[in-house]
Parts: sequence; C-alpha cells; structure tokens
Amino acid sequence: MPPKDKEKEKETITSDGITYDVDNWVPSDGLQMTGTGSVGIDNDMSYSFGDLGQLELFPEEDMREKYPALKQAYEHYQSILEVCKTKEKEDEN
Repeated sequence: MPPKDKEKEKETITSDGITYDVDNWVPSDGLQMTGTGSVGIDNDMSYSFGDLGQLELFPEEDMREKYPALKQAYEHYQSILEVCKTKEKEDEN
C-alpha cells in the first residue's frame, strides 16, 4: 500500500471570530450572502448634522488677501451673482 500523501496544511486567518482560508475568499464558517434586496432602509428618512459648516483648512478671506487673482475672480463672481439675482427678480414680476 503506497504511503499517503501529506495533505497540505491550509493557511488561515482569523478576524472577528471568523476564520478565512487564505486560498479561498469565502469565510470557512459557512456563512454566505448572495442575492439582492433591501435591508429595511427607510427611503423617506433624512439626516442632519446640524450647522457643522465646511471644514476650512484655508479661510477664504485669507486666501483672497494672499492671492490678488483670487480676490479679483471673487469680486467678479459677486458682481455677476447680483446681476443674476436682479434678473430673476425682474422675471418674477
């Protein structure tokens, strides 16, 4: 009778109590998730984080003072914004 081949020892990784076979990405605990569907998410739900504002690494005012081209572009934007607001008010009437 020929000697039995030594079975290659499987290399595994354990994370959060689940053992994973390194050669296979499917968890070895037998849990498999397939298919599509919803998980009971309420689509009418809205979220609010209050008045957190935008994270400012570089305050705009400082940047406009430091870079004259940015200041000029900002002033140009403000002028065009006012023209558009005036036009919208005229269109309403």
